[in-house]
Amino acid sequence: MTVFHPEDVPPLEPHPWDIVAGHGTTRTISDAGGLSRFGVRHQTLEPGARTSERHWHEAEDEFLYVLAGEATVIENDGPHRLGPGDYACWPAGVANAHTVENRSDARCSFLVMGSRPADDVCHYPDSGRRLDTVGPRWRVVDVATGDILKGNWND
Repeated sequence: MTVFHPEDVPPLEPHPWDIVAGHGTTRTISDAGGLSRFGVRHQTLEPGARTSERHWHEAEDEFLYVLAGEATVIENDGPHRLGPGDYACWPAGVANAHTVENRSDARCSFLVMGSRPADDVCHYPDSGRRLDTVGPRWRVVDVATGDILKGNWND
């Protein structure tokens, strides 16, 4: 099938990088549709919720498009309010760490798209961590100590 409705795609189980504060849902609609060259997630945030930690990617382009409600994007230069039809772009390699919060009194929803590179380094400057991915291997590293905090790749 190539046509989907939100209820056709089950929400992901909670993952530490999806919704880190409050309540919301994440549906990976690109996987449901069999897409492999770019990823698309439909995220819904309840009031007070926030997506992943602020982060930026060395190799992945990211794009956000607001569908409903009001989302606040937090970047290096501060917060930016976005409404339906507004969008944000984060080119690969630009060290502009970002996250999305719902600071309003109503639910908001948006699409997040990324280029899905096989290899990437994702920086989390607020927590001093880094996510390294090489194909299926990944590890979270404490930048200050070099310690591997978790992952399936330890060399």
